[in-house]
Amino acid sequence: MGMLRMTMLRSALLVAAAGTCLVAGAAMAQEIKARFGTSLPDEHPQTLGARKFAELVGAKSKGRIKITVYSSAQLGSDQQMQAALRGGTQEFTAPSTATLANLVKEFGVFGLPFSFASEKQADAVFDGPFGQRILAKLPERGLIGLAYWENGFRNFTNSRRPIVKAEDMAGLKVRTMQNNMYIDLFNGLGANAVPMPVNELFGALETRAVDAQENPFTVVYAQKFYEVQKYLSTTYHAYDAQVLIASKKFWDRLSDADKALMQEAAREATLYQRQASRDLNAKARAALVKEGMQVNEISDAERQHMREKLQSVVAKYQKIVGEETAKEFFAAIAKAPK
Repeated sequence: MGMLRMTMLRSALLVAAAGTCLVAGAAMAQEIKARFGTSLPDEHPQTLGARKFAELVGAKSKGRIKITVYSSAQLGSDQQMQAALRGGTQEFTAPSTATLANLVKEFGVFGLPFSFASEKQADAVFDGPFGQRILAKLPERGLIGLAYWENGFRNFTNSRRPIVKAEDMAGLKVRTMQNNMYIDLFNGLGANAVPMPVNELFGALETRAVDAQENPFTVVYAQKFYEVQKYLSTTYHAYDAQVLIASKKFWDRLSDADKALMQEAAREATLYQRQASRDLNAKARAALVKEGMQVNEISDAERQHMREKLQSVVAKYQKIVGEETAKEFFAAIAKAPK
């Protein structure tokens, strides 16, 4: 009888120990580590937004989910990081809609030149039904879209001369994003478009491999282009949004609770990121003047002239993204507050 009790006790202890190991193992399994790569420096709103998102996820998970942010293209160019997310070797990034258009053609509609009148109007379109419908096309390409972030209105800088009218761009070698529409846009204005990743751009400007580039004020300042560019012309030719995306392979392994937690963090980080972008864009313009850049305003009449010169480019890309998509896009803009 004593032997039986001992055997039963030993069995009970083994079961308890096994249960403890299983609980500990489950707890360990719930710890998640992820990498968030950005292409721009620490002080740019893209990376500020990434750090805020990581901070919010960490707080909401009580430290169980740890997202490490790698800025300045440490993990590769936007296109390389996008590919890494699809392959499941990286978890988060925030590329431009122009970069995503290489994967999902409908994202190209957002870059149609001279479409948006204000940030407020852009917010309404991106956060509304049309923007969300485009976001929903990402899972079939191995990505999960969590939110639209802001890069801002793009403007033109160069080392040769002030751009007062479209014809002043003639012959300038202009770096563009690796996106066919942007290439056609600047070729259509008489320049010679040279596509390349933003992390290679400073060296190309410094060596005069290219004469010019186009980016929001925050990028021009954060990348210190004022050291190698003299003239800044306020073309406001396109509004550039970025998309907070996750790897679908990573996302599909998450519990429903963790997905909800990250979606909530994404919404909160978006409010922070957009405001940071707007605040810093205003400050960056003044800072660029202080650094010695010559800023000239493009008149509304000249913007209209540029728009007219680009009618064939716009028509071409309306067909590429889909006539119905373009129609819905412009309808969403018309309904949005300016």
